[in-house]
Amino acid sequence: MSFRLFARAARPVLASPVMQAQRTGLRAFTSALAKHQATVKAAPVGAAPAPVGMQGTSVIGAPRYAGVSVLGCAIAMVAVGGCAQGIGQLFAALVMGIARNPSMKEDLFTYTLIGMGFLEFLAIVVILISFMLLYSE
Repeated sequence: MSFRLFARAARPVLASPVMQAQRTGLRAFTSALAKHQATVKAAPVGAAPAPVGMQGTSVIGAPRYAGVSVLGCAIAMVAVGGCAQGIGQLFAALVMGIARNPSMKEDLFTYTLIGMGFLEFLAIVVILISFMLLYSE
């Protein structure tokens, strides 16, 4: 019986499904990277280096790394959530202000619309910047 306990303890611990998926993903990434490196051709020995201003430009047929631009766009789009939260707080303050002083309803609503205009402008600017990041090289 004590031999069985030792036999069970000596068994290798199986990897969890998450660890197996990570290993599989790493293998797929390294194989894709190896294929990419095999397709990229080295510059000829006597070739001149690219001009300073032309280093970031793409050539037709060259791979474009869109992941970085998508990541930048996604990070910039987080600010749209902040604009939505600001609009919610603005209207909550309007409701509280009208509840405290109903005679100021028109003035408070005017101030609310001005504040909402600023927040909408900010949201539009954020969306434009995120699209600029998405489609830039």
